[in-house]
Order: sequence, then C-alpha cells, then structure tokens
Amino acid sequence: MIMKKLISLLLVLCFSIAAVAAFAEDGAGDYLDRYPEAARYESVWVAENGDWRIESFAEDDGVRVMAVHKLGDNKEDRWEYAAALSENGTLTADPQGLHYQQDTVTDERTEYYEDGGAEFSINEEGKLVWKDLKEDAGKGLAFEKIGSFFGGRWMKGDIEVIFYEWYDGQYDIRLYQRGAGNVILKDAILKGDYDAATDTVTVTGEFEGEEPFTVTFSHDEKGNVLWNENGESTVLECSFLTD
Repeated sequence: MIMKKLISLLLVLCFSIAAVAAFAEDGAGDYLDRYPEAARYESVWVAENGDWRIESFAEDDGVRVMAVHKLGDNKEDRWEYAAALSENGTLTADPQGLHYQQDTVTDERTEYYEDGGAEFSINEEGKLVWKDLKEDAGKGLAFEKIGSFFGGRWMKGDIEVIFYEWYDGQYDIRLYQRGAGNVILKDAILKGDYDAATDTVTVTGEFEGEEPFTVTFSHDEKGNVLWNENGESTVLECSFLTD
C-alpha cells in the first residue's frame, strides 16, 4: 500500500510541472488567453523559513491555489482555493476554500472547514502575499517565486535528478548514477540557483573523481524539464524510483 502511494505521489510530482501545458492543449488554457496577467501567479512560491509554500496553476475558468504548511510527524496543513483575477490585478478566491491536515505517508485527512476565502497579490519586491480571509493564516508571510521544479524526480539515461528541497534561496539537488538493480554507483549533492527571469535553475558540480560540469534546467513549450549542457538539450523522463 505504501509503495502504491509513493508511485502515485511521484506521478503527481512528475506531471504537475507540465500541467499548465496539458490544460492549454485541452482548451483549459483559455483563461490565460483571456487574462494573460494571471500567468505571473503560476509557480511554486516559498516563505523565507521554508516551512510554508504556495503552488498555483491555471485551470479553464481560473487559478487553482494551494498553500502548504509543513508540520512534524509527516503532516501538512493545507489550504486549497479556486481563484480568479480581479480588476486590480489580485487573485480573489471564492469563499469555498478548504482547510485540512494531511498525513503525507498514509494520506489520512482531517478537515477543518470548507468556506475559506482568500486574496493573493504580488508586492513591489515580486513576492506573493496571501491574505487569508477566514483565519488570517498567512499573516506576516511573503513568498518567493522558485519555479515549478520543486519535488520533481527525473532521469537522464542512468542519471537520476531529484529537486530535493529549497534552502536559503537555493535548490538542494541530488544526482545519482544508477546501475543494475537501481544500485547507486555515484552521487553528487548540488546547490542550484533559480533565475526567475528565465525560469531556470543552474548547477555546477561533479561526481567524485570526474570532471566538473555545469547544467541548466529549464522547461520547453510542452512543460517538459530540460537538461541543458554544452549547448545541447535533453528532455528528462519521469523517475519512479523510490529508494
């Protein structure tokens, strides 16, 4: 059961990055066609302490927003909203937002309410501000844009790439070279800088005993994650490895 849940989680992580492109192909991108200003809200955003993040993406009739507060013991508090762009450029959520606590291992869920409202705006520093109209949960928080790489696991041949975590303004990225039976032959722990202007992450590092390399991760027009090195680009495949 746990393995099944892990595979399901990895499917979500791999394909969430391409979600916006997929919606567009199915006609759900019509909202961004009508309100292109809403595109600036699409991303993953994190608060300075790293315990809070906000994920947002366009749907056919608005923008789906989820705020997450990481707790101890594999638990997260989550707020989910259906929002739309208002005349003043903010996102306004219908007063039907959900607040619940989720166990990230068992998927057990404790619901608190389903009538929450919220407003989201981007301040002069380019940070996302969340105004929770139900219980003021986002008070004092400002969220930095970090792109849609967070939590993804990808493969380039026998190299697995994991966007493991976000610390102190950088992605913590793990590279594993896999052998037969998915045994780890070599590994590298890297720090990646995110460039919001180009929506890219650049890392420099090396596997032990090998020459240093520099890789830039980006997205193509279909939402796929690209490995860019020495002038060549490779589309990464979703990884289902769980060890």
